[in-house]
Amino acid sequence: MRRLCWAILMAATTWVGAAMSENDEFKQAINYVFSGNTEGRTPQLLSSILDENNCIISVETPGNSWVYYLKEIKPNSVVIDEHNRKISFEGDNTIVEHTFEGLPKVEKDNKNSITIRGDIERTKDALKLIFTKYCLPTSG
Repeated sequence: MRRLCWAILMAATTWVGAAMSENDEFKQAINYVFSGNTEGRTPQLLSSILDENNCIISVETPGNSWVYYLKEIKPNSVVIDEHNRKISFEGDNTIVEHTFEGLPKVEKDNKNSITIRGDIERTKDALKLIFTKYCLPTSG
């Protein structure tokens, strides 16, 4: 019976691969959502966790920088558009800050969307893990 329970647990978390620490699990989920891979980088994109406790994420591309405040996202606002490969979300407060290289202005917004770069089902699993285990929202 114990082996069966273990097998079920492992099957339920297949997207994360081998057993890992919670920090690695969170980091890989974040990286997968924003970059489409567990390393958090592509030739044109780098994602990183600025503050794990507050779920503040940085995404850098040539000439652009975004900071996401994941705890401010309303979970019921998350929409996954599989056809256009986009994830849209919003919150009551600022959920993203966007800066452009060479410009001093920081744009703040309470809604945003990102491109799905990886497998849609794995992205959904990663989002579920992020918003149910690590980044419990402060917004309604």
